[in-house]
Amino acid sequence: MLKKITMLLLLFWGQQHGFAQFSEAKLQATGLTCALCSKAIHQELEKLPFVQKVSARIKESAFDIIAKPGESIAPDQIRTAVEDAGFFVGALYLTRAQSASMPEANAPFKEGSSYFFVLGSNGKGQGNTYQVLNEHFLTEKAFSKLSAGSLGATLRQQPVSIEGTPVFYLKMQ
Repeated sequence: MLKKITMLLLLFWGQQHGFAQFSEAKLQATGLTCALCSKAIHQELEKLPFVQKVSARIKESAFDIIAKPGESIAPDQIRTAVEDAGFFVGALYLTRAQSASMPEANAPFKEGSSYFFVLGSNGKGQGNTYQVLNEHFLTEKAFSKLSAGSLGATLRQQPVSIEGTPVFYLKMQ
């Protein structure tokens, strides 16, 4: 009987966590001055193992990233790719698959190799897009403004990593 209960729990857990939930990302880069700058970031993003497609919006210095089916978006890898191209992340928004369940508010959850934590939400909102609030995922000015507010105080009380893996703090849009 214990084996059956264990198997059912594993099956349930696998259904809840076995598929990628963040299927798209919108990246705002900073420091771009021309189309070649955009091309450099585009090429670095295309090298990421979870990326299926990257679309550049040159006028906005923005990129739309679509993950391969079953793959998880990794914010730390996106940031590294942008910085390897010589630029910075100004904002990063992650969009959950329409079929994905809402994450529990104020509790960390793991997706792929990353931990996430939704701040300031009861988890019952209508949207499925979240902004990454960590330092280096906002402009310096935006991060300073965030840090000075009540959400910044909440962020300072949260863990920076779990099991040696960074935690990405999210705010529902």
